[in-house]
Amino acid sequence: MKNDYVRGGPDPNAGGYGGGGYGGGYGYGGGYGYGGYGAGGYGYGGGGYGGAGGGPQRSFKDYFLMFRERIWYLIVAFFIIFSGSILYTFNKTKIYTAVAQVQLYRDDPSALGMTGEMDPSQIRSAEDLNTQISVFESGSIIQGVEQRIQEDLRARFMAPYTDALSLSGPLTPIEILAKNRRIVPRRMSLMISVAYSHPYPDVAAAVANLFAQEFIDYNLKLNIDASMKDVEDLRIRADQQKERVEELDLKLAEYREQNNAVSLDSQENIAGAQLARLNEIKLLNKNTYDQLETKWNLIEMYRREGRNLAELSFISEQPRVSSLLEQISGVRISISSLSKRYRERHPVMIQQIQVLQEAEEELRLAIQNSVDKIYAAYSEAKTNFEMASQRLAEKERELIELSKTRVEFNSLLRDLEVQHSFFQALNSRMTTERAAVNLKNPNARIVDRAFPPAEDNPSSPNVALNLAAGFFGGIAVGVGLIFAVAFLDDRIKSAFDIEGTIGLPMLGVVPRIKKLDTNTKAQAVASNVDRHVTETFRSIHSALRLNDESRNARVVLTTSTIPGEGKSFISSNLSLTYANHGEKTLLLDGDLRLPNVARSLQLENDYGLLDHIEKGISLDEIIIKDVYPNLDVLPTGGKSKNPTQVLNSAQFEAMLAELRDRYDRIFIDSPPLAAVSDALNLLPLVDGVLYVIKFNTVKRKTALANVRRLWESDTPVFGAILNNISSSLSSYYYSSYSDKSYQNYYIQQEEILEDEMDEAVAGQAQPTEPKS
Repeated sequence: MKNDYVRGGPDPNAGGYGGGGYGGGYGYGGGYGYGGYGAGGYGYGGGGYGGAGGGPQRSFKDYFLMFRERIWYLIVAFFIIFSGSILYTFNKTKIYTAVAQVQLYRDDPSALGMTGEMDPSQIRSAEDLNTQISVFESGSIIQGVEQRIQEDLRARFMAPYTDALSLSGPLTPIEILAKNRRIVPRRMSLMISVAYSHPYPDVAAAVANLFAQEFIDYNLKLNIDASMKDVEDLRIRADQQKERVEELDLKLAEYREQNNAVSLDSQENIAGAQLARLNEIKLLNKNTYDQLETKWNLIEMYRREGRNLAELSFISEQPRVSSLLEQISGVRISISSLSKRYRERHPVMIQQIQVLQEAEEELRLAIQNSVDKIYAAYSEAKTNFEMASQRLAEKERELIELSKTRVEFNSLLRDLEVQHSFFQALNSRMTTERAAVNLKNPNARIVDRAFPPAEDNPSSPNVALNLAAGFFGGIAVGVGLIFAVAFLDDRIKSAFDIEGTIGLPMLGVVPRIKKLDTNTKAQAVASNVDRHVTETFRSIHSALRLNDESRNARVVLTTSTIPGEGKSFISSNLSLTYANHGEKTLLLDGDLRLPNVARSLQLENDYGLLDHIEKGISLDEIIIKDVYPNLDVLPTGGKSKNPTQVLNSAQFEAMLAELRDRYDRIFIDSPPLAAVSDALNLLPLVDGVLYVIKFNTVKRKTALANVRRLWESDTPVFGAILNNISSSLSSYYYSSYSDKSYQNYYIQQEEILEDEMDEAVAGQAQPTEPKS
């Protein structure tokens, strides 16, 4: 069951500590409650850490303890800040504030208003209003006010500041004015308040009025200067525009002369008519050319193929060719008929053949003559078509050039008209602006002039406000200082530090026992010198009995992070608690380097476990029996030069096995983990570990690093015990104990325990456990 016990910090799935940890729940005395480790969670003092749904969180009590521990930080900080506010308030020179009201006009107040661009002094939007406020706050207004202050007023104005200095030397009037004037616009209105503060009420009122008047005059001057500048700019631009118009007029005249563009419209009409006529001629020549080209192409084709040109209709239709063809046809018919009567050499046949040959020759010549005529007509038609096309192209180019000339001419003419119109507009605007300059009015007025405030009504210092600021500021700074120091402090001092940071459940909180020596503290449970301490160990005993693993653990190791945390005190008193509950208990001193158990219980340390392991002395001879009823003690018997070898020896393991058979519970007081590794050697031999942490001593990182070493050993860590907490703080952990009924309960129980201890010492029966 070792591996089933919680280790490694809070389990994110279970919401508490581990999956196997303490189940169920237990409450003791109403003040210290265990809400269950693992799935249930863990709580104390009515709060609680873990629970289903998340890891431990800081409770209000943690913050209150953090605050209570450092209450002096709050007291000192509050005293310093509140005292400073009192000294400042009653030693500060009285300052009086006078206020003048200025109204801004939304529109131009002049008679003509604005005729051109928008006047910058007009209020059209929130940006315009903010611009006017920025002008009011500008250095130009301050300089103007400084120049308005007359000599008599200047002397009283500077009197309170004669000894005042700045980083650059004595304060100047401009620096004083900038520092003490305040411009405040009223929401949802065009009203602006100008306030000025000064030790003299009348000076404050006079300067406030100067600021208001300077703002009005400054804006008026800006408007007039801007208008005069606009008029001058318009005059310059008008002169430049006049020169531009004259230049364009001259350029247009020169263009007419150069391009003969006196009457562009008539020239374009004539050119258009000529272009149409030439296009008709071209089409006519084109048709003739196409027809003749077709005839000539047929002639060329018949020649290439060797065919008779007389077969062509336009050849055969020629009169000469047609008559010759008829003549040849008649001669051939005659020869055909004569051939039946005469032979070829007959004179009649020879004559007819000669006539046929002469007719065919004439036909050839007639056909050639027709072909020549067709070719001549074809060549002429081609020439005419090409000339018509050329003349048409020339006319088209002429018309295009004329169009270009007209475009440039029209461009110059339009430019001249535009420039002339602009020139007229500038002249008109300049005339209007000149008239508007003489009619300019202020864009604001003073609604309420500033009056000197009453002597008994200074604006500064504000006694109530300063004292309240000092009071609450002192508290705030003190509280902030407390929490800043607390969060920078890495020492363990609360249950949250143990459970939230280290990851161990807290088994109990042991209060500090004052004015007692070490020996008495080691037997505090037996002597019941402090009922709170006694009850704390009973609570730890009860908590360890809630879980099967811790309830059945026979051997428990007690360790800590560093020396001096009170592990021996915890070991001895927890052993006494188990002994008082009737269990046969052994307290074994496992610190072989600096043994402390025997010395704290005022026992002899001449013999001990070193004698048993090294010399073979029997356990019965070295165990100090019945130190208290049911409690035996096994000291070390001195210091060991090689404690690690002793703790790892087979004899020590055998001794511990034998002690398991003799006792119900064995507590081993071991050295601290951060100092030496002796406790790690004991981990395989024990059933669980109790980790002791001294309040406000050990750093969280150091403790966490050492606890991780325990987790790596797979030995159950039952939890942590917060030791040596101050009585003032422990009362908050045990707030329920302050009730009168609980005080009476403890008094009665203390008397019963004292009687039982007397009986035990006297050799009577073992004391019975007080009723709870």
